Amino acid sequence: MKSTTPSDSSVLSVSWYERHGFNLGVMAIIWVFLALIAFNVIGGLVGVVAAMMMVDNPGDISAIMQVLSEQTDVFFWINTTGQITVFALGSLWVTRLAAPKGQRKSFIRLQVDSDTLKFVGWAIVLTLISYPTVIFLGWLNAFLPVPDWMAEMQQSMDDMIAKLLGAENILWMGLFHIGLVPSICEEIMYRGYVQRSLEKSWGVWVAIIVSGFIFGAYHLQMTRVLPLAALGILFAYITYLSNSIIPAMVAHLVNNGGQVILSTLYPEMLNQDLAPETELPWFGIVVAMVILFSLLTILHKRYFRLPVYTEPETTLE
Repeated sequence: MKSTTPSDSSVLSVSWYERHGFNLGVMAIIWVFLALIAFNVIGGLVGVVAAMMMVDNPGDISAIMQVLSEQTDVFFWINTTGQITVFALGSLWVTRLAAPKGQRKSFIRLQVDSDTLKFVGWAIVLTLISYPTVIFLGWLNAFLPVPDWMAEMQQSMDDMIAKLLGAENILWMGLFHIGLVPSICEEIMYRGYVQRSLEKSWGVWVAIIVSGFIFGAYHLQMTRVLPLAALGILFAYITYLSNSIIPAMVAHLVNNGGQVILSTLYPEMLNQDLAPETELPWFGIVVAMVILFSLLTILHKRYFRLPVYTEPETTLE
């Protein structure tokens, strides 16, 4: 009696996770938590080692803490080291477990085709037009209750960032560490590995929305979680339409880089969270939101297609 077994090609078309019964979406969410822990551990170690090299007595804890609080470049390199080693390289490594050999670049959509440049243009336009919507969501976020300890933690982070961006000759350093590095590393992780894994497990829309909210929560800024999640969803949608993470990388760079430039030129803009009583330019916000959703509708009608999955081939032996 003949039995059916997967051919060599069908085995190779299944990832290590799938062969061993792991759900891709669940493993991606687990990786997010592990990555955040590793990011803080590695960044902390880099910061301590760098500070120890800057003080006369490496055993002087107070001197080390002073260096960490005062040296702008140390803080930047702590963040950048964690971004590169964990978010980028770490996510590329776990992609080896989630995607079959030979399909890993396409799995995280690290690819360029003839339409990529067109979607880069769309990504830039949509990101710029989304700012009024982001402001509205920031105002809406002000109505959500935030625990005191979380508000204090965010205020400390904001004060540190304000101090960093207020230093002399900081613009180019800020554009590199806050603009360029996160736009590459975070996109590889969130729009690359995490989004695609969620798609494979639970479908396109769940992947777009859930990956967006994970991105918003990852920043640990609860007073801005809604606008950050909205940007994450926008970047995820652009990534799916273009089948490439390059447009989202550019959009991320435009967003972060623009904030660095504005914050450097106008320091008074820092730490200005919206409050429920804040008066917003409602007419401009409504007009911008109408334009944004009109453009998204055009894009959706032109380019949105649900994927068609096929079963692996089998052969008779």
